[in-house]
Amino acid sequence: MTNHLEEKGGKKNKKKNKNMKQELYEMLKTSAEADKSKAILSLNLLGENAVGVGDHSTGDFYKNAEEALSALGDADDRLTTLKTYFNN
Repeated sequence: MTNHLEEKGGKKNKKKNKNMKQELYEMLKTSAEADKSKAILSLNLLGENAVGVGDHSTGDFYKNAEEALSALGDADDRLTTLKTYFNN
């Protein structure tokens, strides 16, 4: 059974496919890194600057802190998954 890439031109298309895979990997990694940075910044603002709380209630403050922590964990999980399964 021939693969689709071989039918369409062999090495040139395989190279293009590899570049597309690399671009997808880099996009996913960059997105996770950006989300991680945003979450860390949010936690730092909430933890170190009373201005970060502003006119929000204590409930809003806790909710924002929980959301930032969840976003940080999610971003770390995505980075770990990329490294474990798709590290190029």
